Amino acid sequence: MAHPDVALPHKMTLPRVSLRQARLATGLVLFAFVLTHFLNHAVGLVSIDAMEWVRDLRTAVTRSLVGTLILAGAFVIHFVLGVVVFVGRRNLRIAAHEWVQLAFGLLIPLLLMRHVTGLRVAHEYVGFEDNYTYALWVMWTSEAVRQAVLMILVWVHGCIGLHHWLEFRSWYRDLKWLWVALATLIPALAYAGFASAGRAVRYETDFQPPFTPEQYKFLLGLMNYEFYGYLGVLAAVVAVRAGLSAVDHYRHKITVTYTGGQRVSARRGMSVLEISRFNNIPHASVCGGRARCSTCRVRVIEGAANEPPPDAGERRVLQRVGAPANVRLACQYRPVSDITVTTLLPAVSVDALGGLTDKYFWGVEQDVTVMFCDLRGFTRLSEQRLSYDVVFLLNQYLGRMSEVINDTGGYVDKFMGDGIMAIFGMDRPAKAGARDALAATRAMGGVLDALNQSLHEELRGKLEMGIGLHAGTAILGRIGAAGKSSGAGGVTALGDTVNTASRLEGACKELNMQAIISTAVLDKAGVERGGLETRRIDIRGRVEPIEVVAVKRATELPALEFHSTPDLLR
Repeated sequence: MAHPDVALPHKMTLPRVSLRQARLATGLVLFAFVLTHFLNHAVGLVSIDAMEWVRDLRTAVTRSLVGTLILAGAFVIHFVLGVVVFVGRRNLRIAAHEWVQLAFGLLIPLLLMRHVTGLRVAHEYVGFEDNYTYALWVMWTSEAVRQAVLMILVWVHGCIGLHHWLEFRSWYRDLKWLWVALATLIPALAYAGFASAGRAVRYETDFQPPFTPEQYKFLLGLMNYEFYGYLGVLAAVVAVRAGLSAVDHYRHKITVTYTGGQRVSARRGMSVLEISRFNNIPHASVCGGRARCSTCRVRVIEGAANEPPPDAGERRVLQRVGAPANVRLACQYRPVSDITVTTLLPAVSVDALGGLTDKYFWGVEQDVTVMFCDLRGFTRLSEQRLSYDVVFLLNQYLGRMSEVINDTGGYVDKFMGDGIMAIFGMDRPAKAGARDALAATRAMGGVLDALNQSLHEELRGKLEMGIGLHAGTAILGRIGAAGKSSGAGGVTALGDTVNTASRLEGACKELNMQAIISTAVLDKAGVERGGLETRRIDIRGRVEPIEVVAVKRATELPALEFHSTPDLLR
């Protein structure tokens, strides 16, 4: 029979995954409501009638029976789960943005209850028509400051949560400028619309309050009861959290030894990441302990046999990075006995690296187009030549080809003897990257013809090359840059997209073609295949044949416009 101290934590790990998913789902529901509410406010810059029209559409959903149940349920569940997470934290040494999100989340109900009581409760129980005209007359200007504070609390809390959900998606990172702009403009326009319409109702209409003094007194008294009642709830939550901390102080402790020499004592139930933070031990954690990355992972040197296995969420992340059995995510691993661990990644902040390419420090999945180009028959052409002549010819070829790649917006990943690997679309949308790669391929064909003409006296034959292009998702990372400045270690691409592009380049020699391009590149670039012949070829490493376009000369490709990009990644 398993020891109870070992079995219990394993059973308790499953709810943590479901709770995280429930918080995300309910948070998205609430954020959708807030976003549409803010946009409705912004329409006030047009007119009050426009606000009312949009409100009718919105409330047809939110005030239906199903909409009300979903919205109320999402709020209650999200709030309760937030309190559970706060009370259950073994360590409050968290990042500043996490404190902001936590504090704002706990403060929102203080102002939200007053807002809901004055509008929805008045509508349901007193009989007021809580349309925008009524709401604006009541809230402007007596509630203007509270409304602004409530909007800030709700919007910042939601944006922080949304950011942590999306921060590792390549499309989100590529459009960060757009999200920052929207996160700033939406609440600004919403409050401007609220203020503009509020002034119009107060000073340009003859609207009269629909309630009696008794009804007003009832609503005001209800708001006061709610306010002080919630303060009591907050006090109880803080007291419970303080009480658990006091109990934890006397609970069974374990010893965690780091191979760097630190040896610390910690309460059982804390994660290894929490233990590191509590004892000021540097520990990498890009996602903040949400099991979204693998940067906090540790290797368990001693004590792994007595520990509970990973839960589903931790196991999924570990499988993605191919981690062995004794490697765990520090943010999810809660040891129950003494252990010895070693951290596997340096505790270097991504922000400390500086520059546009910070995202490549830890690696990012991104849609790109990969090119492999190789010089054919160069060994034969270089026979019986002096080494100086060989280097001269090779530099002429590689120098001119790399210039073309750079000029068309590509990034030269590496030189491999007389071959080149390049990436397109690293700092541009995937469509633009694919078009740049096609433009580069065509231009490289022309450059090769020019080289053969200018070097015909030095050559005993013609230079020939093969180019392979494929588009898809690749992992981009700054290999060898850990712990160094952003200028150290080049960005490279890894994954099936890279392997396929390399195989296509290799097939050029077999098929006697200058360029073989997967149709995925043409489709992503939005280029009509026109007179280009497509075929399906088998390549090593893939079970199914791949559809490609093979051209005898790269100059046969259609001419495309391209725009060079700033030299930011080189």
